[in-house]
Amino acid sequence: MPRLPDGSFARGEKWFALRGRPKNHTEEFWARYDGFGSALLAFQESEAGITPLHKAAAFGWPQQAQFILARNREQVETTTSLGQTARDIALRGVEWCEANNRPDDEREQHSEVARFCLMAERGEEITFTVTGTND
Repeated sequence: MPRLPDGSFARGEKWFALRGRPKNHTEEFWARYDGFGSALLAFQESEAGITPLHKAAAFGWPQQAQFILARNREQVETTTSLGQTARDIALRGVEWCEANNRPDDEREQHSEVARFCLMAERGEEITFTVTGTND
């Protein structure tokens, strides 16, 4: 990951959101976000092979993890260049939330991702149903 102008290795989205006044909801989110998925908490600077499932685990996005695993259960076996699985990352997220006195719902989201990953590892069926329409 390249160094940002402030000398950090933070994700680009956060740096750009912090460099000025947020102009939209996305920039407002990144300016305020201080969770496990930010900076170098979930991943190392040189880590490669990070999939959308790994990102879902890092940010505690259970619906995204469920959606990915419902369509491709084998994705759970994918590791990063440093050998991290999505479940490893989600469990570290749970530990980080507990150690940093984060809200219970944030810890539960990481826990839910880890549960979906464990279900996929065991070969259990994971379903995802889209509700509602854009009509």
